[in-house]
Amino acid sequence: MNISKNRIALLDEIRGFCVLCMIFYHAFIFMYEQYDVQFGYDAYTFFLPVQPYVSCMFLFICGVCCRLSHSNLKRGLKLSIFALGLNFVSIILLPKMGFVDCEIWWGVLDFFMVCILGYALLEKPIISKIPAWLGCLISIALLWIFREWEQSGTISVWGDIAWQVPETIYEQKWIFPFGLQPDGFFSADYFPLIPYGFVFSLGTYVGVWVHDGKLPSFAYPVHSKVLMWLGQKCFLIYLIELPILFVLFEFIKWILGVL
Repeated sequence: MNISKNRIALLDEIRGFCVLCMIFYHAFIFMYEQYDVQFGYDAYTFFLPVQPYVSCMFLFICGVCCRLSHSNLKRGLKLSIFALGLNFVSIILLPKMGFVDCEIWWGVLDFFMVCILGYALLEKPIISKIPAWLGCLISIALLWIFREWEQSGTISVWGDIAWQVPETIYEQKWIFPFGLQPDGFFSADYFPLIPYGFVFSLGTYVGVWVHDGKLPSFAYPVHSKVLMWLGQKCFLIYLIELPILFVLFEFIKWILGVL
């Protein structure tokens, strides 16, 4: 089955694969933290090393899609409503309902809210004036330079050519969106603008070639309807997956209790 080049099936399918990984990842965390199931912790720690790569793949694809969207400003504004709403629910309501370690101070929706709105505002005056090849090189260079930023607050060019932020910076409570975590900071979902914003940026510049139809022919036909559907519904799935997992696990708990 072939589709028009206006729709690139491979992008949806990769995004769908990332969504599927996210569901399992959250399910394992939920098993352990809410129900104290050891298997959940074992599975979570087993798959933890690949989680950043799957997440970056998703951020990259979303960056690409900014080049294909008709109105990033509209998308960003809609997303901001859901992002702030999810922050409120996770920080205020869920702890009162007995959920532990569920607060989201700066999650993936907050990340996309800022990145998409930033892209919409800067596309014409700045972003579109940078050639795609140069934008890719700049994004990759910044990813390399800030590769240790989230772990240690270090900007590292090569070897001993490095700079670390002063400890006093961590006293500022507002710095967590930028990848520097104050003492005691915790967010159940955490995607700081640095360094992940550079992954998103790389996607937006690769998106120039995608927009121009320069992907190989296999990128356009559908390979998996399931993955494509998951990719197309990724935002809705992100919003409803945890409530569904909760109902499912409560049902299993009830069944096991009866048995």
